[in-house]
Amino acid sequence: MKAFRSSGDAAIRISAQPAYALDIPEGGRLLKSTVQLIRVKQWIKNGFVFVPLLFVFAIPSLSQITRCALGALLFCFVSSSVYIMNDIFDVAKDRAHPIKRTRPIASGAVPIPVAYLLFGLLLATSLVGAFFFDKVVAGIILAYFVINIAYTLFLKKLMFIDVFTISLGFILRLCAGFRILHKPVGESCNIWFILFVMFLTLFIGIGKRCSEIKLLGNDSAGFRESLNGCSIAQLEQLIIMLMTCTIMSYAIFVYTSEIKALFTTAPVLMYGIFRYHFLNEKSTIAGSPELIVYKDRPMRACLLLWTVLFVSICIVRSYTV
Repeated sequence: MKAFRSSGDAAIRISAQPAYALDIPEGGRLLKSTVQLIRVKQWIKNGFVFVPLLFVFAIPSLSQITRCALGALLFCFVSSSVYIMNDIFDVAKDRAHPIKRTRPIASGAVPIPVAYLLFGLLLATSLVGAFFFDKVVAGIILAYFVINIAYTLFLKKLMFIDVFTISLGFILRLCAGFRILHKPVGESCNIWFILFVMFLTLFIGIGKRCSEIKLLGNDSAGFRESLNGCSIAQLEQLIIMLMTCTIMSYAIFVYTSEIKALFTTAPVLMYGIFRYHFLNEKSTIAGSPELIVYKDRPMRACLLLWTVLFVSICIVRSYTV
């Protein structure tokens, strides 16, 4: 009888538990979900802050590298805060998406209150740190945050405006890098490089939208409103146009540069663009730029070769002039 009463009491205790208790993952599982939430893999995009180091046309000093690294870290924090806010706003749509439903907030791995706390910490760290680092850089980071929040709220619903907004984020990273190194943005060479980055990011963005239509079919507009009325044929025409603009703007950048030997980097760049386009059309990792870079060896080799060529030419030129 005693054993019976004990089991009965246990059953009563179990049934008395609240039906909707907040389930916070324990230890390592929460940490892993948090890393996924802040999109550490996409921090590679903030490497654009380092790109103006190439325009020093010499071996950069430790101070210049350190300052660029700090600027990139601040962008990592603010971009992660934007990712979190975007996931909070889109939680309902993400749960209905065949791939995005596995995201930490949509899957319930990270509770929304925890996500809000992490958002506030990352944003405050980025803005306060940038203010003490460089007030102009702080203004650029604030502009990046405001533009991306506007993107989350309504700009992402507008056809093509959404990809232009994403492209602007990369341009702001470049401008922050130029500011950190005290390099004027208005020089002809720098302007053409910024245009090259704009066309390149638009090419990648439109390619990603095209992949989403292929994946989701007639349901694509339900998951991304900016795709309403878009067709694969239209987007593929834009992709070809943007590939052309990307290559031409890079060629003009090389032509206006002080170092004419940089033309040798153009074939490597062209191969990288062609390879990316091929993978985005045929690969199982289509529509994910960061995964294409991380997982495809020829793409990684191409990026490494371009960087080595560019840096080597600039260093040789600095010692021969």
